[in-house]
Amino acid sequence: MRKLTFIALLLLIVVMPVSAFSPRDSNVSNNLTAIAWSDGNELSVAIANSGVSRATVTISTPTVDSRGREVFSSQRVNVPGQTIIQESFYPSTPRRNEQIVVRVSEGYRSTDIPVQLVTIMDADSYIVPANTHWTVTVDLDFLLQDSGRSRLVVDDYYQTADGFNQDRIRIQSLEGGLRQVRGNSNTIEYVKPSMVLSMKTPQVTGLTTMTFGIRKTDGSSWRDEYFQGPLVMVYGRNMRFTGSSGGTGRVPR
Repeated sequence: MRKLTFIALLLLIVVMPVSAFSPRDSNVSNNLTAIAWSDGNELSVAIANSGVSRATVTISTPTVDSRGREVFSSQRVNVPGQTIIQESFYPSTPRRNEQIVVRVSEGYRSTDIPVQLVTIMDADSYIVPANTHWTVTVDLDFLLQDSGRSRLVVDDYYQTADGFNQDRIRIQSLEGGLRQVRGNSNTIEYVKPSMVLSMKTPQVTGLTTMTFGIRKTDGSSWRDEYFQGPLVMVYGRNMRFTGSSGGTGRVPR
């Protein structure tokens, strides 16, 4: 039995457009953009300042734990012009049925940023240089649980904040399913199926954000499930990524 037989029986991949939230949802202000993601332990927050002047922002959260305390302490950071910084936090467990929300404030203006969970779609990076290849690994075993003859519909193109730059999303590989064990012709094993999507990031000189989505359907549109792909920052030659400020509020110049 061939390596991909199980996937061939259960999965038909179709590439076509599907609706998703706009990458503009990551905008804090005209010059500030923020995204956040977590692997369940470490929470990362990236803030980009595309303006030429330094910005002072506060990273905090309205989410509390079972004792009513914020799940992580607020932190004030300086972000130089045309710079991206990344800060790391280790939050406590939120109160039951609550998801962690990151709040980014500049002066009297604040924006709540939802935290992306690294679960069924695992990006190789959330801060990516322009005009480079970017991949996302998708857990098909999770998506196909109790699926029958479900289809997974992947966006034809990713979306960007500027609405102009785009490139086709390609299925780089499909792995897993039932396969014959080497050296033992009478043994078949099951390997969790996965898919790797590949795309080339837009060729920008400044900053943009990009995302895509996957829709699971069985042919009845009212029963469709939508899975949002990672929202990532893409930066060009006019921006620099300096990494973490080290929790001091200072960024190397």
